[in-house]
Amino acid sequence: IKALSNEKLVGFSIYNRWGELVFETINIEKGWDGYYKSQPQDMGIYNYFIITALTDGTNKTYKGTVTLIR
Repeated sequence: IKALSNEKLVGFSIYNRWGELVFETINIEKGWDGYYKSQPQDMGIYNYFIITALTDGTNKTYKGTVTLIR
């Protein structure tokens, strides 16, 4: 997640179309490699949620979709 400047990452998670958590981290340097339980995931659309801590002590949530293409 490169666009965070004055924010601290609280959580980053990715879910498949059935709502199953396939990736989760609090490390801003770590990204999803398209694998879950050592298995490559199907091409398709996945939902992401990013929670950041702002300098004023509040949290902000970003959500959207990402398309996995192999």
